[in-house]
Amino acid sequence: MNGAQIRVVALLAAGCLARGALGDTGDHVAACYGPSTSVTLSDRPNIVLNQNSPNPFAEQTTITYKIPNTAKTAKIIFHDAHGALMKVVDITSSRSRSDNENEGIPQCSGEGQMFVFGDDLSDGLYTYALVIDEKTVDSKQMIKARSRSR
Repeated sequence: MNGAQIRVVALLAAGCLARGALGDTGDHVAACYGPSTSVTLSDRPNIVLNQNSPNPFAEQTTITYKIPNTAKTAKIIFHDAHGALMKVVDITSSRSRSDNENEGIPQCSGEGQMFVFGDDLSDGLYTYALVIDEKTVDSKQMIKARSRSR
C-alpha cells in the first residue's frame, strides 16, 4: 500500500470507530460523551414575596409569601418613603416545633398571607421586605392612595 491508500484506510477505520462511539442509529448521529446530569441549585424558587394586591390600595391590601422549610425565623418589615421603619411583623410559625419543647426552635414554612389595613395611613409610597434568618431576601413597594369617589 502506498501512503495515500494508508491514509484512506486510516480515515475509514477512524470513521467506523467514531460512528459507534457517537451512537449512530442509522438515520442520525447522537454525540455521547458519557453520562451527564444538569442540576440547578437555588433556594430562590422556595422563597417568594409577591406584590401586594390591590396596588395601589385605599383601605386594605393583601401580601402573599412562600417560605422554605429550612427557615428558622421570618418577618416582614415595613418602611415609609423616607426609609423610616414603621412596623416589623414576625411571621415565624411555631407549628413545626420539635416534640421536645425545650429543643423546639420556631420554624416557618409554606405559603401565607398578610392583610394590611391602611385606613389611617397617609397617601404615598411604602416598602415592605421579607427577612428570613436575619437576611433580607426580597422587597416590594406599595402605594397607598385615597379611593376616588365618582
